Amino acid sequence: MISRRRLLQSFCALPSLCAWPAVGQTRAGLDIEQLKSGYKQRLKKILATGTLPYIDIESSCNPGRVDIRDIAKDLDRLNIGLMALSSDLGRNQFDKRIRYDDFPQRLMAEYADRFIPVGNGGQPPFLTEAADEFLEAQEAAARQKAILMFGEYELRHYPSPRQVKRGDTDRDVEVIIDGPTGQRLFSMSEKTGLAFQIHYEIEDRFLPPLEKMLAQYPKARVIWCHVAQVRFSERASQYSAAYVDGLIRRFPNLYFDTAFGDASSIYPVSGQRHSRIWSDNGDIKPEWRDLIAAHPGRFLSALDLGQDRLHRIAEYDQKHRHFLSLLPESIRHEVGYRNAWKLLFNEEFA
Repeated sequence: MISRRRLLQSFCALPSLCAWPAVGQTRAGLDIEQLKSGYKQRLKKILATGTLPYIDIESSCNPGRVDIRDIAKDLDRLNIGLMALSSDLGRNQFDKRIRYDDFPQRLMAEYADRFIPVGNGGQPPFLTEAADEFLEAQEAAARQKAILMFGEYELRHYPSPRQVKRGDTDRDVEVIIDGPTGQRLFSMSEKTGLAFQIHYEIEDRFLPPLEKMLAQYPKARVIWCHVAQVRFSERASQYSAAYVDGLIRRFPNLYFDTAFGDASSIYPVSGQRHSRIWSDNGDIKPEWRDLIAAHPGRFLSALDLGQDRLHRIAEYDQKHRHFLSLLPESIRHEVGYRNAWKLLFNEEFA
């Protein structure tokens, strides 16, 4: 385990890092080899207990409200390997013209062996009212080696079930994926070599623009969140395991995370199941199991925890482990942590 003192000594070897900057600024100098050492030690320690560790590639929080200590304790208690926990900036930060929050560095200062430093989440109003400024700040953080990947960008997002129940429509948003903001986002990934995540609802009309962008930016490293999460089946007649297989074969830098509802999860607006992966008996449908088995390197573990459900981490962990348990053992390790490791560090986990 990397101690806070040791990590701060490493940071302060670079003069620019000895003083914490104000919120909104970035700093350089993540010690990648030291981070990898701490991560690897933690993953192997969990493996030695006979438990499968996994890397949660997609969760987020309100940086002003999250209790990092509590989350770290939960990771230890549940034997979760690592968490990519990004900060979702809100309207208050937007009004203060904050375009990058140094939450990743605060995580590294206290729990560098548990968390992956991730750029801020791309939610409205940042992608809808100040996209250029926001993306420039995220790219600057990447250039300064402050993060290992970008956060989740909401290009087409329906309100979540919880938001529907609250009557909250703030995240009913559409950002044209092949428009100026999408072009900037894909280009940013190509230039920096860092992966980014997209929340992009599955509908027939959205598929051609996505394919266009994947072809136009072949070096962009894209994680399409929530594989097979379809809110309205009548709007997604083209989407299937066979369609995803075709995408994977055509686009080598496209990945999918496995954060989706369980077999009983219903989207309240449509009254339909969230995830098309599950059969009626609660097992994985054969075509989706075959897809993952055919391309085990392209799927990533994820919990998709947000600030309003961080307290439900044990429930989400149990559901994700159930999904992993339905995969062949060797593939569990690929999806659980090996794929994320390769995506982050361009090397096999060993």
